[in-house]
Amino acid sequence: MDRNGIKQKTNDTINYNQARLYYKSVFRDFEGLKKKYPFCYLTILPTNQPSMAKIKVIAINKDLIELTKANENDFNNSYSKEVWISVPFEYENDGCEVYGGKWIEPEQIPKEHHHFYDYNPYMGYRLCVGVPESFSKMKNVILENVKTADHILTAYADYMSGRENKIILNEYSHGENGINEFRKKR
Repeated sequence: MDRNGIKQKTNDTINYNQARLYYKSVFRDFEGLKKKYPFCYLTILPTNQPSMAKIKVIAINKDLIELTKANENDFNNSYSKEVWISVPFEYENDGCEVYGGKWIEPEQIPKEHHHFYDYNPYMGYRLCVGVPESFSKMKNVILENVKTADHILTAYADYMSGRENKIILNEYSHGENGINEFRKKR
């Protein structure tokens, strides 16, 4: 059960009160996201049953946008930072589904730095944006998931373009090893 009292581990139907709390949390966290990453768009389908929120973000932070006087189209290049997010009802405990990096060429990224899987031709790769245990400790899971995606995509772009000769990320291993590394660091 998350801090909103939502018990579902899947996208099963939730009751009205749970949906109200979910949407309240999503709107609050989206506002925090928009302050740091202004090129973001929230979609919630107007259906009879509660539906998951979806967010599209250009993962370029506000400071860089202001520094460069850039607009959204300035970031639609070969290393686009377009990120697609599905916000599950239990996102505050389990994190979001984050996709991006359609341009990633897996064979160019050393295996130990693969923080992506499940390629979707419309949204890119699903990005591994955290250790499951970490999400419930975050103040704004959506914002933190986008920050992580931003760091991953930046590191991959720098490496693939030759600006860096190694991938520079704060990262954990996958699986149990990563969970143990997270616990030790915290």
